[in-house]
Amino acid sequence: MPRIEVFSDFDGTISMADTGCILIDSGMGYENRKKMDGMILRHEMSFLEGMELWWGSVNLTHEEGLDLLRDEKLDPGFVHFYQYVKSQEIPFSIVSCGLDIIIKDFMGWHLGKDEAEKLVILSNHGEVVGRQWRVTYYDDSPHSHDKAVCIRDSKAAFKKAVVEEQREREEHVVVFCGDGISDLSAAREADVLFARNGRDLEKYCKMHKIPFLGFDTFDEVTAVVQGLKEGTLTIDLINERQKASCETP
Repeated sequence: MPRIEVFSDFDGTISMADTGCILIDSGMGYENRKKMDGMILRHEMSFLEGMELWWGSVNLTHEEGLDLLRDEKLDPGFVHFYQYVKSQEIPFSIVSCGLDIIIKDFMGWHLGKDEAEKLVILSNHGEVVGRQWRVTYYDDSPHSHDKAVCIRDSKAAFKKAVVEEQREREEHVVVFCGDGISDLSAAREADVLFARNGRDLEKYCKMHKIPFLGFDTFDEVTAVVQGLKEGTLTIDLINERQKASCETP
C-alpha cells in the first residue's frame, strides 16, 4: 500500500472560479489581466511581477472583497473528497499563490469555520489596509510561492523517515491538483498530476508534453486516490493514462 499525500491549488481548482482574479478584475479589468497571463505563459514576465501589478490594482475594503465572492461555488466533488482523505488519514494540504485571508473565509463558508481551521493552508499572506491589498509572499521565488518546493520537501522527508526508522521500502505517491499558471512549477514534480480540463495548466501540459490526468470534479480525484489506497490502481497504470492525456491533441 503506497504512502499517499495530496496537495491542491485553491483558486479555480477547489473553488470553481478564481477568487483572486475576481478581485483583481475589479481593479485592472479582465482584458488587462489576461494579457499579462499570456506574457507569463510565454515567459515574458514572472508570476511575481504579475502579482505585484495585480494586487496593486485592487481598490476594495476586505469586506467588499469578500462580498464579491460569497456566491462563488466550491467544486461539487470536493466535500466528498475531503471527507474521504480525512477518514483515511491521507495528508492533504492546500497550496496556493492566493491569499490566506480569502481562502480561510471561503472554506469556512463551505466546510464550516471549525473544520476550515483544521486545514493545512500554505499560501501568501494578505493584509488589507483601508482599500490597499498588501501581500507578503510565501517565498522569494519568481512564482511568489514555488509550489514545487512543498512536493520536493515531502519526498525528501519521506526518504529520510524510511532510512531513520529502517522501514521496509514502500511506494510514496504525491498527488497534485491544479488549473492555472501558478501551478506550473509543481506540474513536473508530482507523481500524479490532475489538471482541470479547459484551463491553462492543461494547455501547458499538452504544449510541453507533461503527463497529467484531466478532471472536471474532485470525484475523479477521489476515485484515483481510493484506487491507489485500495490497490485496485497501480502507479504504472496511472502513468499510462497520464502519458496518453498529454499526447492527445
